[in-house]
Amino acid sequence: MNVHSLFTGIANTHILTNARGVAIVDAGMSGQARRIARKIRALGYALRDVRVIVLTHGHIDHAGSAAALKRLTGAPIALHRDDARLVATRALKIPPGRNRAINATKWLMETFGWLAPIETFAPDVLLADQQSLREFGFDARIIHTPGHTAGSISIAFDDGAVFVGDAILNLLRVSFPLYWEDPVSARASACKIRALAPRVIYSGHGRAFDARALDKFVGKHCTEKRVFSKKTGF
Repeated sequence: MNVHSLFTGIANTHILTNARGVAIVDAGMSGQARRIARKIRALGYALRDVRVIVLTHGHIDHAGSAAALKRLTGAPIALHRDDARLVATRALKIPPGRNRAINATKWLMETFGWLAPIETFAPDVLLADQQSLREFGFDARIIHTPGHTAGSISIAFDDGAVFVGDAILNLLRVSFPLYWEDPVSARASACKIRALAPRVIYSGHGRAFDARALDKFVGKHCTEKRVFSKKTGF
């Protein structure tokens, strides 16, 4: 499998290719579909080669162009059942921030409308934990990793690559999500990802990183017996 990452406005879209076709992991902001399509063609594939569009969660920076990509490719959209609610309405949905400064950016986005409404859609495939993607030509399974959203997922490939969406970020450093619906679940999900012993981790934000960087960040949260604060997430 080859991984081609494309920055699509705010988040990363990952285009996965193998001898059986193409899979898209996350669809980027609204208005990014044709750019993603151009990248697929530049890689030597036709749009009809796209087997599936997998969304790690239902926020606009990951699902904004999903409906448009489906029209271009004919590929089904796959999303965890618990996030179907997020793409069913056009209203902007941002979870609480990890701290006061991040909550201030949430307030600005919601107040001044910096993010356009999402084009609504109904997922064609409702994903569940441990579901296989082999029917779409890829040796991978879905890992339910809630916290950022209730239906956040990671995708674990047999070759050791794991795509984590916003469950773990790598902006200035490896970290928890900036926004989260449930910080306790987010911490548990990070530990679940670590337990997969991944070879390489592809985040929705920032560059890919290896297991050593993951362990340096999340190891202490998974091994120490201490009270985890719902207020701060730490």
